[in-house]
Amino acid sequence: MIRRRHVYHVAGYDPIDAGAQYRRFARQLEVFRRTWNVEATLSALEESNEQSRAWWTVSARGANWQVEAGHEVLLWDDIVRGDFTHPLPLRLFKAVRAYLDFIVTGTMFRYIFANQRYAIFFLFPILAVVLFAVGGWLAARLLIAFVGLEGMGAAAAGIAVGVAVFLLLLRWPGGRWRVQQLLDDWICANDYLHGRRPDIDARLDRFAETLLARAREAAVDEIVVVGHSLGAMLVLDVLVRALARDADFGRRGVTICVLTIGATIPKFALHPRAQDIRRKIARIVAEPSIGWTEYQSRADTISFYKFDPVSLRHIPDDRLDGKPVIRRVQIHDMLLPETFARARRSVLRLHYRSVMANDRRAPYDYFLMVCGPAPFLDWTTSPVGLLDFVAADGTYRDSSRPRSVLAQPSL
Repeated sequence: MIRRRHVYHVAGYDPIDAGAQYRRFARQLEVFRRTWNVEATLSALEESNEQSRAWWTVSARGANWQVEAGHEVLLWDDIVRGDFTHPLPLRLFKAVRAYLDFIVTGTMFRYIFANQRYAIFFLFPILAVVLFAVGGWLAARLLIAFVGLEGMGAAAAGIAVGVAVFLLLLRWPGGRWRVQQLLDDWICANDYLHGRRPDIDARLDRFAETLLARAREAAVDEIVVVGHSLGAMLVLDVLVRALARDADFGRRGVTICVLTIGATIPKFALHPRAQDIRRKIARIVAEPSIGWTEYQSRADTISFYKFDPVSLRHIPDDRLDGKPVIRRVQIHDMLLPETFARARRSVLRLHYRSVMANDRRAPYDYFLMVCGPAPFLDWTTSPVGLLDFVAADGTYRDSSRPRSVLAQPSL
């Protein structure tokens, strides 16, 4: 049974700051309490801008257990927001360059083979930009025809109107669709893949030092490093950097585990020039002191479902005996029907469900992972996950007991 845990969380390409993440965590903690019949109290938010980290503590308890859990966000949202400030023409030029790279190298076609819905997600922002450009061109043509302009006057008016309509469409509906953020996401991914992001490299080095310091303290039973979305690749990179500094940091008594959720690791690894990325992934697989589990969901379009991020091949089912352990979850099993009905209308809401609290008891629950007593390496390989460790009344089931026969959730 775990009594002290520390969780590091690395988000994806998201501009949300520490304060917003803390407020979201606090709201979801209320849901967690109701779902699992437990008590939980939350400390105040603490931040260190110099170290790019923010943290809080959760004290959770059931009838026969109590856990002190630190939840620490390793921040890089300032880097993301910095990308948004670049001039729009430069961002569009870089987006075209990135997309040409992914297409010419055949990476886009590998996305289609790996997950057709992810390939649609890849194409969506650039197709939206093309659509907006066509809208601007049509508006300019219609105006010129209506007014009857010719020559240089027609050209000048057409350019002005076309650009204005394009920018308007980019703001709405483009803003609602997050088109510019998605373009910046792919620019960032392409630059990171090719080693063109020294700011991210420096931040990951800082994260590695933070992780090493915590592991050396040996003040907790386990450390779980969580990577969501693009952050899944970043946490593997952080761990490789930590191992380069201290190859034995995971062998000093504190269990080190990695959880990747909503993960987009193949986004990088499928690129033919991603040799360094694939070496980093292989380094984590080869390190026996670090456990790694990935949870995948068919409902999450912005991820790779039933796809091994190491072998880069499809898998038919859960895999409990490999590395990473790969588990499938169904989001509709984690939520009440009315909650799922609201979430299913938004691709992004479904993508973020894996880091939010369930309002139904299920084999996977991010908040019970953070706050609960079940050891990570036990519940992630249990046939029914967390349901095999925490009963309906919130009591902890001893993992040494014979496993109960529980109904598997629909998959």
